[in-house]
Amino acid sequence: MFVKIVPVFSETFTVLFAWAFSSSSFNSFSKTGDSGVWGLKKNFALLELLERLQNGPPGQCGTAEEAIGLSGESIIRCDEDEAHVASVYCTVCATHLCADCSQLTHSTKTLAKHKRVPLADKPHEKTMCSQHQVHAIEFVCLEEDCQASPLMCCVCKEYGKHQGHKHSVLEPEANQIRASILDMAHCIRTFTEEISDYSRKLVGIVQHIEGGEQIVEDGVGMAHTEHVPGTAENARSCVRAYFSDLHETLCRQEEMALSVVDAHVREKLIWLRQQQEDMTILLSQVSTACLHCEKTLQQDDCRVVLAKQEITRLLETLQKQQQQFTELADHVQLDASIPVTFTKDNRVHIGPKMEIRVVTLGLDGAGKTTILFKLKQDEFMQPIPTIGFNVETVEYKNLKFTIWDVGGKHKLRPLWKHYYLNTQAVVFVIDSSHRDRVSEAHSELAKLLTEKELRDALLLIFANKQDVAGALAVEEITELLSLHKLCCGRSWYIQGCDARSGTGLFEGLDWLSRQLVAAGVLDVA
Repeated sequence: MFVKIVPVFSETFTVLFAWAFSSSSFNSFSKTGDSGVWGLKKNFALLELLERLQNGPPGQCGTAEEAIGLSGESIIRCDEDEAHVASVYCTVCATHLCADCSQLTHSTKTLAKHKRVPLADKPHEKTMCSQHQVHAIEFVCLEEDCQASPLMCCVCKEYGKHQGHKHSVLEPEANQIRASILDMAHCIRTFTEEISDYSRKLVGIVQHIEGGEQIVEDGVGMAHTEHVPGTAENARSCVRAYFSDLHETLCRQEEMALSVVDAHVREKLIWLRQQQEDMTILLSQVSTACLHCEKTLQQDDCRVVLAKQEITRLLETLQKQQQQFTELADHVQLDASIPVTFTKDNRVHIGPKMEIRVVTLGLDGAGKTTILFKLKQDEFMQPIPTIGFNVETVEYKNLKFTIWDVGGKHKLRPLWKHYYLNTQAVVFVIDSSHRDRVSEAHSELAKLLTEKELRDALLLIFANKQDVAGALAVEEITELLSLHKLCCGRSWYIQGCDARSGTGLFEGLDWLSRQLVAAGVLDVA
């Protein structure tokens, strides 16, 4: 019996035909097991022939001509009548049909059961295996080494390079990837919206910075363009206003400083001219006395004896005037220079030394008096509790510190407030070797900083007795006293020191000097 092979047949029928002819005789057939025709022995020669036929010129079944419409969209022709435009797709016949042809060709009872879907819902065509082109790709290899080419058909899975590999079905794997892509697309959309929103904000910020023209309506409803200044222009205006005020303030301060200098020069010149007159008178008196003495020397003995008392009084007067002149020359230095020093607030001080009033406070036994006399006399004094106060003047560079050392016993602390007036700096001394008294020192320092009279005073903290074993470090004291919070808004500095050796004391005075005197005018000699 001869079988005519029609050009149109399904893949299943092709494989069945190949397996049927693979038996030893055309008249004998093998029994199929549970796996059906897929369990029969394959005729690879016939399969290769079918692959060649498959790779030949494509047939017309299951294909549809695509055309481009006037509006640019893709048009799929009906497989039954090319004059018609397809609107549905039969998933069983794999054909594109128009509505009329779909009704006509699928009107029979058997074909009416075929599933027809709109072209938009048309399933993707199966991709054929590149190694076995008659078989569709149905699986995905999950092995790491096969990720470069993970797709496989049933032949690749059973007999090919993917034999024995872990695998999954193609459709669920693709659906999982599609779900990941959808999630990614959602994230991308969200990210895009965030970028767009940020870009809009950037545009708005740029407009606010640069300013621009804005259309506004006046009281009668007439629209006109008005310039709206941006934040950049406002900032420039603030800078100009600030420096304009600063220039005015500096001009006033310059005028005041010049008036101080003029007054000093005027007073000094008046004093010098007065000294000139006094010296002229004194010189005249001395010259007169000399002439009188010369005349007396030329007279006879009697007249010389009679002039003794007058000559004696004249000599005594000359000796007194000479003594006064010597004392004046010792106390007054004839120097044409006018030393000028500027404070931080641009005030001018004229003189070799600028006087600074300092009050030294702290708990009893902290070493206040020891520090004072170490600065004054550069010698160590045995600690003696201070009852009342000590006051000494310490000259350092071009500054003269008048330092008031007030006792720190508990009963004397209420008297501290009497020394606050006109105080320019407060030196607070802490015994860093007594950890248990740090909280007490913190309490007294906090009270001290609330005083209105000390609002503008500088604060120098001496962490004394750093030479003692186990003494708190400067960083620990700063943390325990909460100095950054306690002294917020105030000029302060903490310096570790040793009053016995003087280590760190002059570093503290250096800080006070830099805070009180304007930069560039501090005499470092």
